[in-house]
Amino acid sequence: MKNKILENILSHSKKTKSIISVRKYNEGDDIYVGYIVDYTDTLIILQHITKYGVEDGLMIEKIDNIETFESDDDYAKSLQFLFENKAKISKQTVKSMKLTNSEYWQYELLKIMFDKSKLVTIELNNDDLVSHGYIIDFDKTNLQFKPIDKLGNDEGITIYKLLDISGLTIDTLESRKRQALYDWKKKA
Repeated sequence: MKNKILENILSHSKKTKSIISVRKYNEGDDIYVGYIVDYTDTLIILQHITKYGVEDGLMIEKIDNIETFESDDDYAKSLQFLFENKAKISKQTVKSMKLTNSEYWQYELLKIMFDKSKLVTIELNNDDLVSHGYIIDFDKTNLQFKPIDKLGNDEGITIYKLLDISGLTIDTLESRKRQALYDWKKKA
């Protein structure tokens, strides 16, 4: 390969299964993430990795069609962690809950779901906003909530009115992913 910089990136990814991002020309902000399986002077084979760290097919692409190769950023590091720790998010642990007929169903369910170690998802006003995070505290009127972004970063504290909550979810794959990344970053 004539390009030593590109050779180093592709070779390292292939040898170590290091996650890189590939951005093709004319595809806007879309990126493909994975590790290099093989390459030549003109082609790459990328083992695609989903946002949950799971292998999802091989992508064969001409190097000339690729605008950028990106590595060592927060997204790549987060996917590397998920790829190497798939078992941390693969199993749903909450299998059932008791429902209530109360007019204040949000408060009643929050009492059941209140576990500071479990990430939950709240939906506000029938899907206007969905937020993943930790329940900090709540009363019959408000919910104190710590949102966690898709890369496991703490987004501060938000207060929601319970009456604005139109849905609650616990133990989704997305929440388990965010929780694993949050726990990992907290230890670092």
